[in-house]
Amino acid sequence: MKKLIICFLFAVACVFSIFPSINYGMFANAMANKSKTENQEKLKISSKAGLLLDYETGSVLFEKNSAERLPIASMTKLATLAVVFDSISKGVLKESDDVVVSKKASHIGGSSAFLDTGSTYKVGELIKSIIIASANDSSVALAEHLAGSEEVFVSKMNKLALSLNLKDTNFVNCTGLPAENHYSSAKDIAEIYKQICNNELYKKHSKVWLDEFIHPSGRKTKLTNTNKLIKTYEGIEGGKTGFTNAARFCLTASARRGNIRLIGVVIGANDSKTRSADMTALFNYGFENFDHKPVLNAEIPVTIQPVLKTEEKVEIFPARNVSVLINKLEDKTFTTDFKLDEIKAPIKSGTVVGKLFVFDENNMVVDEVDLIVKKDICEISFKERLRKLTLAW
Repeated sequence: MKKLIICFLFAVACVFSIFPSINYGMFANAMANKSKTENQEKLKISSKAGLLLDYETGSVLFEKNSAERLPIASMTKLATLAVVFDSISKGVLKESDDVVVSKKASHIGGSSAFLDTGSTYKVGELIKSIIIASANDSSVALAEHLAGSEEVFVSKMNKLALSLNLKDTNFVNCTGLPAENHYSSAKDIAEIYKQICNNELYKKHSKVWLDEFIHPSGRKTKLTNTNKLIKTYEGIEGGKTGFTNAARFCLTASARRGNIRLIGVVIGANDSKTRSADMTALFNYGFENFDHKPVLNAEIPVTIQPVLKTEEKVEIFPARNVSVLINKLEDKTFTTDFKLDEIKAPIKSGTVVGKLFVFDENNMVVDEVDLIVKKDICEISFKERLRKLTLAW
């Protein structure tokens, strides 16, 4: 028996001495994949649907029924806000504009800022009440002011969904109140959230827990945010909750830690605690297992090239910083290569002069970025060329 054990150990030693790197690599990859699978299996949410996205790359880190068409309650207002913000950016609407509240708007029901029929409110104040307190009356008042009627405004919301190629979304109202044929999906609502999450007006109010809404009459209404994660979760940027009996408890939110920014969606949680717990589980999974590995810095040139029709050379820069999403369990390396156009004067700062490609270990392109110059270069005149030639001669 002792001889058999010695022979076995000798055989193993021989194998590792002949193929040390191959065996180690296979072992390391197997362990990494095993850990990755175990982590994914551990992540379970009880909500009917869920999604976790990496904001920068759009990579799906987790999904559950993410394309299923479901009622989304007040998360509808993400599209409402997207249309309003777009109108402001185009100069069609201003925060300082006056909005006269109709009887329909003030009597809409559900979550409300308790607007007074016939009173005049500023656009900015109505937006605040939507972001913080999900005010249905403010949503309808803005829709009617901007489009003449809620129905016309909703057509703008559906045009937005169409422009984003969202195939599992259809809006019937601007509030999310129960309505036949009114639905979206976790995947689609995440794309709509992307349209507003960088808006300065949205960010101004998205993390406010409590605020006051002062009516023209002097009456005050307290605005309360129902997204409890803004008080408890490190790195939370804001989000939009929703609830109806049909949709149950819903939430779309984003959070940022270090190099990574995540968007999460949960639809159909049984209660508000489960909604928050599921979103917390999604974010924790993302931050614990993924990161962005910097590849290129937009302030560092990738090459220096001569400029035709001059005697100058110009530095070539990536148009933006480049980082690649990685699983923290995997030690990945990336390489780059670029292709340049002919660089000829005159040329202006910001001109695109080529493309740079980022490759993974399998030589697959994982990102590409424009290459630009960051200075103006003028062509040398014929007279100046002649003068230089004469001096050289």
